[in-house]
Amino acid sequence: MTTTETIRTSAPSLPERLLDLGADFTRHHDVLKLISTLNGLDLTKAVAEHIPVTQALARGSLDLRQALDNGSGNSLSWEARCAAERMMQLANLAVLAADHLSTAAGLSYKAVHHRPHLAKAEKHIECAKQLTSLGAEDCLTAAGFLARQLRRQNLIPAQRPPALTAAQHTALHTVAAGHVVINQAVNKPLVERGQERLAVTTLRSLESRGLISRGHAAFPPGSERLCLTQDGIRALAAVLEQPRLAPPTTSRPAIRPAAARSAAR
Repeated sequence: MTTTETIRTSAPSLPERLLDLGADFTRHHDVLKLISTLNGLDLTKAVAEHIPVTQALARGSLDLRQALDNGSGNSLSWEARCAAERMMQLANLAVLAADHLSTAAGLSYKAVHHRPHLAKAEKHIECAKQLTSLGAEDCLTAAGFLARQLRRQNLIPAQRPPALTAAQHTALHTVAAGHVVINQAVNKPLVERGQERLAVTTLRSLESRGLISRGHAAFPPGSERLCLTQDGIRALAAVLEQPRLAPPTTSRPAIRPAAARSAAR
């Protein structure tokens, strides 16, 4: 048993559910990258099979938006309102992405016999990627809003926050935002967006504690996606919006929440 393994006796908190949904958006985006490399009937089949996955992201976002409403009584706090608005935006963007994929599936089938349709299908797939590309970041930001509210209300997480260095804390945030892949050829981390610098030793320490794991990434070729495990989701939810005081660490500015996304047009 790792140091973070616990027996779960309660339902996941809203911040944990948001982080879990963010991981689903990251996987969705990786699949769309892989789909973009296909052609012919393989492309048609892959796009058609991914439409229900995209629709499920929309339902998951709406479910969380409803949960935020139900858990806030008659008056939403500023933090809960911001989180709820992000979930509604994500739901709408996922619906639009599913519509683009549906159109792409039809066009890619026609492209089997009339190749000019392929370029049109690829544009619709790219639109679906762009519409949902910041889903994980939005979920992370929304989870931070809720964690701030819970901390203000002195609602302490059931799980004792794990001891994390500042570097480990930053790494968990960056992984949760869907930004980190490992280049297998050189075994080095690649941060796809943002200015964070992550050390291999930091990521290995989190892997050894069962807080992150590796999965397939479509790009760059031969790379692996880093994602939070369920223990990692619980650990990050427990320290969101918390000062990074765990030793050993050096003094450094706190990482701000992932930047708010401008809606895709």
